[in-house]
Amino acid sequence: MKKILLSLFAALMILSGCNKAKQFKVTMNLDNSDGEQAILIKTLDGNTPIILDTVVFADNKAVFNVNFDEPYALYILKLKGSRDFFMMFPENQDVTVTGDIDDFIHIEATGGATQNAFNEYQMALAKINEPGLALEKEINAAYDADDSVRYEELNAQFLVIYHENIDCKKDFINNHADSYVAHYILDDMKYDLELAEVIEFADLLTNESPYRDNVVEFIANNQRVELGQPFIDFTLQTVDGKDVNLAELIKNNKVVMIDFWASWCGPCRHENPVVKAAYEKYHDKGLEIVGISVDRNEAAWLQAVEEDALPYIQVRDAAGEVGNNYAVVYIPSNFLYDQNGIMIAKGLRGEELEAKLAEVLN
Repeated sequence: MKKILLSLFAALMILSGCNKAKQFKVTMNLDNSDGEQAILIKTLDGNTPIILDTVVFADNKAVFNVNFDEPYALYILKLKGSRDFFMMFPENQDVTVTGDIDDFIHIEATGGATQNAFNEYQMALAKINEPGLALEKEINAAYDADDSVRYEELNAQFLVIYHENIDCKKDFINNHADSYVAHYILDDMKYDLELAEVIEFADLLTNESPYRDNVVEFIANNQRVELGQPFIDFTLQTVDGKDVNLAELIKNNKVVMIDFWASWCGPCRHENPVVKAAYEKYHDKGLEIVGISVDRNEAAWLQAVEEDALPYIQVRDAAGEVGNNYAVVYIPSNFLYDQNGIMIAKGLRGEELEAKLAEVLN
């Protein structure tokens, strides 16, 4: 009987242990923090933030107790009412955050292997980016002073720092492909690389994570809009409710260009006269153009169409569905298709657009 009771007691202890969530701690020792409120935010995919808790500092100290989560979870430490933030990859290990609350850039966190790898990455990046902060102020000053010579000179220097920044990220991925930090970095920088490079680095990553899933989806979407790929059909409406179907336009024209733009996009408005001139020159030779506005504001879109006197088809992709299908990140962005519906060019501006249309339509 005694043995049975002991077994029941052991079972209850096991069940009690199963019901108690495992936790790790984020311990903060930050100078000048008394009375400040800190917010801990979590994201599992780099996109969707979840507020976990808020604590108040006392004697320059505060602690978050955090339930165990997926090891790739990214945590963001933020001060209430401030734009400053600090990122961490605890991987369910205790983390100690130290520094001065008035100097968020130099706050440090120590913890498990993933956090320490993230520290290594951030320190390497900071050495490169710090000169760029001062340079950015000089660039803005040159712009405000309308000093184009100095502006171009400083921009050239900034471009060097930008490429060093990219190289630093590439080096980290190459040397830490087994770290979730590498997953996060590649997801964050995928728009700055050629598609072939994104594929190359994605192949290096080990383990699974939402960041890696984002990259895989990005690759698949962009492969659909590479040269030589067939068009992705859509139907959008003009302001008067007329349906515009891409498949029909391709069937009835030698070349169709879809041109993503917006009323608020300065480079787009600068390029509109070029596109307009191309349309007027080559429309009778078989060119059709569909201007696809990503404007949310219909009135702003219509005003821009009128101001720029755009004579070709104008539709609006307010929901962003067509833009997503075409993996559009930056505007202006355009794609040219031949009569077979195969992409023959993309991203052409200025003289490049004129040269390509002359090649295929003259």
